[in-house]
Amino acid sequence: MEQLAGQLRAAAGGGHESGDDAIPMLTEVVEVPRYDRAELPATLTSVDWSQLALRVQENVLERLLNRSDALLEEQLRASLHAVIGRATESLAAELGTTLQQLIRDLVARAVTEELTRVHDEMVHARGGQTPNA
Repeated sequence: MEQLAGQLRAAAGGGHESGDDAIPMLTEVVEVPRYDRAELPATLTSVDWSQLALRVQENVLERLLNRSDALLEEQLRASLHAVIGRATESLAAELGTTLQQLIRDLVARAVTEELTRVHDEMVHARGGQTPNA
């Protein structure tokens, strides 16, 4: 580490050293997983950067597509959870309103039927005369 720091100081100071003490230059392509060593160029100067960029893009896209099922499923699950939650709240509110109206209608009908039955009993008890007469 100290040797590398010394090399960097020397390079910054304008000194040019040669041999083992020179600043290391990257002249070999580092072995990268998923790339066949025979397909990689021997030196950086022989790299076809546009072809390499295309290859890297294809590999990244392939990995994303392989992982997309899990990523999409997670995002879809979260989105669906939110949508289903809102739909459930809306449905519950609508059902509550409908149930209240149904109960009002049933009570009104039951009261009307009971009043009609009481009225009919009173008419029958008076021998066919209406209670107002």
